[in-house]
Amino acid sequence: MNPLIESPVNAHQGNSGSVDGNPRVNRPVLNMPVIKQLVYKDWYLNRKLLATYVGVGIFSLSIISLGEWQFFMGAIMFITMLVAMGNHQLSVTMINERKEQTLAFVMSLPVSPADYAMAKFLSNMVLFFVPWTLLVLATSVVILLTPLPDGLLAFTLLVCMLIAVNHCICWSVTMATETEASFLMVMIGLNCLLNPALYLLARSPAIGGNNLNENFIWTGTATLVLLCEVFAIILLLVGTLYFRSRKKVFY
Repeated sequence: MNPLIESPVNAHQGNSGSVDGNPRVNRPVLNMPVIKQLVYKDWYLNRKLLATYVGVGIFSLSIISLGEWQFFMGAIMFITMLVAMGNHQLSVTMINERKEQTLAFVMSLPVSPADYAMAKFLSNMVLFFVPWTLLVLATSVVILLTPLPDGLLAFTLLVCMLIAVNHCICWSVTMATETEASFLMVMIGLNCLLNPALYLLARSPAIGGNNLNENFIWTGTATLVLLCEVFAIILLLVGTLYFRSRKKVFY
């Protein structure tokens, strides 16, 4: 039985023809009030963290068009900030819950493993993609309104999407394994692979070849890369949420 689709009440009635007295069995499929509280808890714990990373991102964008060395410094700072923002909030919302025994308190609430999986999905995706979207929009405005070549925009958007894929992979592994060691190994591995990926995008004639163009150019190759990145994100999120929601216990 998939807890996200089939109600425990219906499943029990189908087997015995009666409703069990257990309140966890008789309640709705997803306990949305508790899920909202868990999401709010994660938002509250990460509010200062997000503000710090967004502030660093805005600072990096403010210097990126001032000169050559400022451009490289701002670009490296911006990419580092996006990657660190995703990894840091995963550590706070998921890894630390087990290290600091917060999960034991969550288990005392009227919440099922499916509720917990949905709460972690909503909180981590919103915590990452809301500031990510704001910073991507700000980056686009900076490129289009400053002396930076507009041709750089396509490359920048694909790099930002690549970082989003990076975050979703880390989230999926953390949800599946629930261990700090696997999270750190995947995080380090993806960070090491990020530089070769940036190099390949920059050296692609259809993508990086237009970086110095004064006009914004979007090619078929860029569309293909973007679709692959979007498909990877959807597959990671849906697949992980589905299989994680089928667990009968938290551990």
